[in-house]
Amino acid sequence: MNNIFQRICSVFLYTLPLKASIPFGYYLFYKYSFLKILLYITFPVAIIEKSLPFGGLFLFILLFAGLVRNPKVPYFVRYNACQALLIDIALIIISYLLRIFPIVELSSIIFVFTICIFIYSIFQCIYGVEPEIPFISKSVRMQI
Repeated sequence: MNNIFQRICSVFLYTLPLKASIPFGYYLFYKYSFLKILLYITFPVAIIEKSLPFGGLFLFILLFAGLVRNPKVPYFVRYNACQALLIDIALIIISYLLRIFPIVELSSIIFVFTICIFIYSIFQCIYGVEPEIPFISKSVRMQI
């Protein structure tokens, strides 16, 4: 795989956790309308998830089995795919916890935190460096 193509694929992979974080930021979407551009960024992932039955599960299995566990795929893409999936899993767990304890401020903090991870990961992928996210990167290295 070409090095530039690996970086572009890795950048696209981080739209999955960004899409999962959008429900946390509804309050901020109403307050700051410029954040709606994130909906356009995550539109391809939303189409895949909504057009197929169990689209989210299908996308997860496709990325996990097709990229993360495939030794023919370059390590850089596998690393970023696994990291994006683990961030997505963490957001799903947090969303279930916030259904039990609905705290609007905590939802906004999680949304902003996820945007920061998204921006950091995109810049690191563009530079060709593996993004180091505490706790998650260590788990990714154990998976690959």
